[in-house]
Amino acid sequence: MNIFVVIQQMCVLLVMMLIGYIVFRIGWLDGNACSRMSKIVVNVLNPCLMVYGVLGKEANLDRTMLVQTLVLVVIYFGILILLSGPVASFLHVKREHYNLYKLMLIFSNVAFMGIPVVSSIYGKEAILLIAFYNLGYNLLLYTYGFCLAGKGGIQWKKLINPGVISCVVAIAVFASGISMPDSVCTFFDYVGNAAVPLSMILIGASVSQGGKKEFFLDKKMYAFMAVKMLAIPICAALLLKLVPWPSLVEGVFVLMLAMPVGSMVVMLAAESGNDAIECTKGSILTTLVSVLTIPIISTFLQF
Repeated sequence: MNIFVVIQQMCVLLVMMLIGYIVFRIGWLDGNACSRMSKIVVNVLNPCLMVYGVLGKEANLDRTMLVQTLVLVVIYFGILILLSGPVASFLHVKREHYNLYKLMLIFSNVAFMGIPVVSSIYGKEAILLIAFYNLGYNLLLYTYGFCLAGKGGIQWKKLINPGVISCVVAIAVFASGISMPDSVCTFFDYVGNAAVPLSMILIGASVSQGGKKEFFLDKKMYAFMAVKMLAIPICAALLLKLVPWPSLVEGVFVLMLAMPVGSMVVMLAAESGNDAIECTKGSILTTLVSVLTIPIISTFLQF
């Protein structure tokens, strides 16, 4: 991995975020429009991009890499769940924020930001690997995540959504080796490619919409970011050097660990009556700092 390529790609994504920030500030977008567009990205564009990652025939993956990825997905969520409690305790967060910090550590933005970042660095061949992380994210969010937020029991019905379906379809198509007509591939290519710029524009708009000056004065949140955005992914990158697995598999794993707090955590906190402001703060600050931390993390993938 060329660190200069990573920096260039992150700068491109940063400019897209800046566009979103500006268009929201000048009133071309408002909260209602962002909410509706987010639904389009999550339920239409990202699923199409996920499927195209397989249909496009750009991936040089074998089934061994998929098995390795599946193992790392289990390790990924296992590590974050195990670390979430000690990290929250170490930071001495308020009792009412304890589970929120656990949620913020476990549920990163593996889709909305993970897909644009990883695909821009590794290409569309990485999208199939991201599908496994998205599956794990959804399965865990609507089960353990809802219980952790105190929202009640497992939300089985919400597990059936376009994101999960597209992940299953992508994996099934790859496993079966089905060949699709060029027109089908072109459709998923055109629609899916819109996901990257629109996702980043909406992230920039969310920063403009929710960012407050006092967010930048929370020392505890900076300590949280140091652990989540640097310490954990750097340790993972160094430890994975002991395992002779493909760099793509290891790189996707480490970058998934380096993703910022997911926006779904904010929504879940709000719906369950918790302090959504704390989660909003975590989501916005980790998203902003990721522009700097992801290139830093990438240097450790080169050793």
